[in-house]
Amino acid sequence: MKDSRNTVNLQSIMPVRISHGQRASKYLQTASGVRKMARICLVVTNGCAPDPRVERHARWLVELGYDVTIFAWDREHTLDVKSKRNGYVIQRTRTSKAKSSASIIRQKKRFLRSLKGQYDLIIHNDSDSIGTKNLDAPFSILDLHDIAHAWPIMQKTSLLRRILSSRMKRTLRKNVSRFGGFLTSSPGLSDYFDREFQFKSTVLLNVRNSSPLPRPMTKKIGFFGRIRDYDAMVLLIESCKKIGFSPIFAGDGACVDRLTKNYPNIDYRGPFDENDLNELMAEIDVMYALYNPERENIRRGALPVKMFDAAAFGRPTVTTANTPMGEFCLKNKLGTVATFGDVDAISNAILHAYELDVVVNHAEEDEQKKFMTVIESILDTHQEGSS
Repeated sequence: MKDSRNTVNLQSIMPVRISHGQRASKYLQTASGVRKMARICLVVTNGCAPDPRVERHARWLVELGYDVTIFAWDREHTLDVKSKRNGYVIQRTRTSKAKSSASIIRQKKRFLRSLKGQYDLIIHNDSDSIGTKNLDAPFSILDLHDIAHAWPIMQKTSLLRRILSSRMKRTLRKNVSRFGGFLTSSPGLSDYFDREFQFKSTVLLNVRNSSPLPRPMTKKIGFFGRIRDYDAMVLLIESCKKIGFSPIFAGDGACVDRLTKNYPNIDYRGPFDENDLNELMAEIDVMYALYNPERENIRRGALPVKMFDAAAFGRPTVTTANTPMGEFCLKNKLGTVATFGDVDAISNAILHAYELDVVVNHAEEDEQKKFMTVIESILDTHQEGSS
């Protein structure tokens, strides 16, 4: 991380127009006329291995000339402390390893409080990342990929987990006024936060540009992402056994150890990053994105990143029936749906998806424009206030 002493406080600087018709405040100007590149950091409470949405936004910012750092939390001490790619830096922090719910909460707080530096804008990713005490910036944005306060009670419900979920809700309500803008990943989530927390958000779908690859047609199905729903992974394994498919797993997550211990022969590739995705996609014919519909995130309209990723590479997805994500999948012809918990239905959905061709109807550029409009409007607020 760069020495914060080398960064000029945005309270005494103002954005400079770079070219006609372009509002992005890539460079900031001090009263003495010295120009410095605007510094933006993104905070996420996972290892960013992967976090496609966060890395996509970082790449967009770099393409427009911003100096970008992602702060991530390496809970398991398995990832590179520092990674550089596509012009941005991922800086990972390791705290003491934690297994129990209580210790995970403590270590997450330690991670957030350990982050230091002065930036021109902070983008917090999900509401559990807002407890940073020593990161300074005049502006901040909250990007809600999901409903973070639903995570503690996703796998099981206990008094401690209910208390934690309730505290996370209160923390979000208490901090709403801090943020200059809000992003969400689906229309359903946007409606939920508007109704329950009384703030408007800009919806950014997790879309990437189409890069279709030839399908190998070798009956392989992938799950590439955060592995934290053990039952969903077991359903994939058992469904594949019935129809002669081979599952490939990649990513980190709370259920990895349990899954690899109980199924030692599965094809697990470990954590991956954005640069690995092309090779992983080239190996599969179908993507698996089935989630328990009882999870609040799923009921409220979350849309899986992996469904959009798969479509961009020409792969159909199997997702959950009778949910907003399932309806979106069918409406946009991105794959098939199955009832969660029904191995026969899942097996049939995989076979059906295997025969489908996918055509992408969404473009990354549309989401990028919406994203940059939010960024620029917030940074330009300072210019208007300083003029």
